[in-house]
Amino acid sequence: MREAKLPLTKRPVPKDRPLWAHESEFLFRSGENSLKTEQTYRSGLRLFADWLQHFKKDGYSLEDEFPITVGAVTNDHLLQYRQWLLMNRSAKTAQTYVAGVMAYLTFLEDRDELPEAIQLGKLQRQMRKRRSGTNHAEVVVDLDEARQDIPKIVAWYDTQPIPAENDQYNRRLSALRDRALIYTIYSTGARISEIVSLNRPQGQSGAPTFLLVTGKGNKTRTVFIRDYARPPLEAYLRERKDSNRAMFLSHSRNSNNARITITSVHNVVKKAVKALKLHSKLSAHDFRHYRATQLLRDGVPLEVLQEYLGHADIGTTRNIYAPIIGAQIIEEWLNNVDTADPAKLEK
Repeated sequence: MREAKLPLTKRPVPKDRPLWAHESEFLFRSGENSLKTEQTYRSGLRLFADWLQHFKKDGYSLEDEFPITVGAVTNDHLLQYRQWLLMNRSAKTAQTYVAGVMAYLTFLEDRDELPEAIQLGKLQRQMRKRRSGTNHAEVVVDLDEARQDIPKIVAWYDTQPIPAENDQYNRRLSALRDRALIYTIYSTGARISEIVSLNRPQGQSGAPTFLLVTGKGNKTRTVFIRDYARPPLEAYLRERKDSNRAMFLSHSRNSNNARITITSVHNVVKKAVKALKLHSKLSAHDFRHYRATQLLRDGVPLEVLQEYLGHADIGTTRNIYAPIIGAQIIEEWLNNVDTADPAKLEK
């Protein structure tokens, strides 16, 4: 087998240790449902490490021993890496490699090992702005039609067979979890980071009707488990024999019943998107956007939607979702009053 080499400096890839701290665990979790994802993320992280050292970014040099850490990485480094990728690799490669690095940083954030110099929320906003020059509202509008298929994802998991008995691979538990997870995301409209942080209420059997979550800015709010979401959640919780407080666990082999990761949640959604041949850009986060616009269209006041989504400022809610509702209102009026063909109007 040909020796693997780093892409820029052509140095041999170490065989006895990873390039990044906790890289092996991260890649193992990323590859639970897709070997291709694991391979792509490994390539993205490998290039990022080589890029930092080759260009001698602050805190990194060719003399560094592996594994290295993200201790010296900043938002600016990540933005520069993305820009370099866009100039030196295909757009698709740039997108997937950046996704791999971002997933790794999210993994570290879940472990409380992300340096303060890396602000993921701000970084994601900066990348979106640099990528398309659009704001949140434009992103929401662009995929609004595709998001109307979100209920199909729920229905798909509702019809997937559940193994009669659990096996060494925990297939039954995983199937029950995936169904309960999809229903919970839909019911709550919560951020995916909030979903993975959910805990089972102590001293309570079955599924709760509501839970408290701590979102952005350490703001605590209530998320609701609606009647339609409780049966699949109860079926999953009833099957579990562990004492872990986490609402959703990873049941793959060697995971030791660890809390499910954000990447795994996205993979659960992507599995249905692929099977149903839906818009390829639909993700777990689109459940939140779909629910927001659905509730607005059904007449839920903006102030109520702000609380449901956990936005600190109602202006955020208005700026993101009002354009869709505004467009709907205008279209309804135009359909009623603007019906004449101008070519047939009398002069």
